Amino acid sequence: MTLEQLSYLSQTIAAFAVVASLVYAALEFRVYATSAQEARFATTIADIQEFRKILATDADCARIYRDGLADMNKLDSVEQWRFGALMQLVTTNFSYGMKFGDVIEAARLQSNIRSTMQRPGARQWWEKSRSTVDLATAEVIDAALNPDAPRGDAYKRNED
Repeated sequence: MTLEQLSYLSQTIAAFAVVASLVYAALEFRVYATSAQEARFATTIADIQEFRKILATDADCARIYRDGLADMNKLDSVEQWRFGALMQLVTTNFSYGMKFGDVIEAARLQSNIRSTMQRPGARQWWEKSRSTVDLATAEVIDAALNPDAPRGDAYKRNED
């Protein structure tokens, strides 16, 4: 075997090695993507469960949330602040759900936020605190509150 033939053989072997490493990298990326999705799902569900746990285990928080949804203005100033913190959890969980749309069904998320945000106290809070959420989340919540209003791109992306 000449040096030239040996050179061609080594280039062929190197090409197979590159292809094999690319296939391996693609498989590893798929494993990583699946793992990341599972982690996002676990985190999102844990956040939602934590909110439910607060309401289930703290009677005062549950009362504030219930009364605040009925009429935020009937709460005293500290209770309004606590109600605001609970509503921040609601909108933050919704925002995470929108960002990780592959984790939770968008239609279910929008139905849940619509039923919450259509309550009088939630609307009162939203008027004061709309600026505390990102634009995409605000657009979707606005659309849930006003279903006949024109919808922005963020709502259309999350409706699909």
